[in-house]
Amino acid sequence: MADNPDVPSNVTYKQLHERFVSDLNGTSVFEIGKVASAAPIGIFLSVVFLLEYCTLVVPSFLALTILADHINMLITTCFCLSMGMLFLQALNTSKLQKQKFQAILSADMSGRLPFIGSFRAYVVIATAICILAVDFVIFPRRFAKAETYGSGLMDMGVGAFIFSNAIVSQEARNVHSTETVSSFFGVLFRSLRSSLPLLVLGFLRLISVKGTDYQEHASEYGVHWNFFFTLFVVRVTVLYQYLLSMGGLREFILNGTQGDGSRQGLLDANREGLCSCVGYLALYLIAVQFGKFLFCKRNTVGQWIKAFLILVTIDVTFYALVHISQQFVSPISRRMANLSFVLWQVGYNVQLISEFLLCDILIATANHLGLLEGAITGGCHVCYPGKVSDENGKTSRTKQKMPCTCFISAVNRNQLLFFLLSNVLTGMVNFSIKTIFCTPLKGFVIVGIYLMVLNFLISVLHLRGKTLKL
Repeated sequence: MADNPDVPSNVTYKQLHERFVSDLNGTSVFEIGKVASAAPIGIFLSVVFLLEYCTLVVPSFLALTILADHINMLITTCFCLSMGMLFLQALNTSKLQKQKFQAILSADMSGRLPFIGSFRAYVVIATAICILAVDFVIFPRRFAKAETYGSGLMDMGVGAFIFSNAIVSQEARNVHSTETVSSFFGVLFRSLRSSLPLLVLGFLRLISVKGTDYQEHASEYGVHWNFFFTLFVVRVTVLYQYLLSMGGLREFILNGTQGDGSRQGLLDANREGLCSCVGYLALYLIAVQFGKFLFCKRNTVGQWIKAFLILVTIDVTFYALVHISQQFVSPISRRMANLSFVLWQVGYNVQLISEFLLCDILIATANHLGLLEGAITGGCHVCYPGKVSDENGKTSRTKQKMPCTCFISAVNRNQLLFFLLSNVLTGMVNFSIKTIFCTPLKGFVIVGIYLMVLNFLISVLHLRGKTLKL
């Protein structure tokens, strides 16, 4: 190619780009967990520094790119800054008093569940960062999607979306429809209608990719299948793993019906996406159960500390099961969504939820001690005045003294739009620039500008009170 003398002239840029994101083996499950932890510490940092964008987006952006090899330093720095500012606040406040431990445990922590909103927002924010950054050299190759077996950070994408949606589903929140059994088909029709945009978006993506000759990764979902189709199908694991291990399904997914990896025919062309939906369905059902646990009524810091400890115990158990499954069943494979993959998805997402919950507990404790002047996370009275009640059950419109994470509310308000905008902007960048030839500095600046534009657009919609239903 003329743009790079080291590249053979008979190799197209599209082929180079596909090689750039293919045949990778991921990284360790432990490193992915550490990188994701930059987001929860950012939540705690945001209520101290009052700089939401810088504290909520920048730490994750740095952790996923230029500071990926220094993640311990990044997390430690954010934590020390938070603690340092709290310490200074403690020195300057006259409200801080010695509190008995029992009084702290009895401190109010009822109402909305901000840590769930923080977790759900992080899922789409991290996705937005990764889908463009992966096309630049600043994004570590070990974080990209693994080809067949392995655990790359981007392998978490669709699973995290499914987990995020499942924990707030009607089943998880025990919201029962008032419809009778006779209206079952009416309920089914409305459910399908609400999911129809995902199917439409799936076809639009398919048409746009094929029509523009955009680079694509066939082993991710297949030739025609994509992320939106999987979400539509998902809207249990033991049987599926048996079919993978003993029923010949593994060989079909990896090599097709002919055994040569060809993609002739619709079934062969999309075998990964079609078969992996079973594993994602199992993940959805597991996540619903976690959602039910999270939505159990708890009113005090002490009750939420118990919930946190339970989540940590469950999380450790799942990570142990991941290790056992990889040793005795099969390595992690996003491509097949096998047992190890599903267990890892649960462990990863529960880890993140636990960390966000811990931040909320610390913030509630600091509030009780008079350090943060009523700061909260995951939204505010100004963002959703009709949904925030005071202790007497009446709607409260009292403005907080400290700003809170309105950006989290902005992302959660229009999640699907945020994701669509990130895909559109990513496509525009890739059509305009040969990303894999960009220097690290140029790549960092481009992705940084992309994130600023994306988050500016979604924040403007939020400030104008616009919720776009897609």
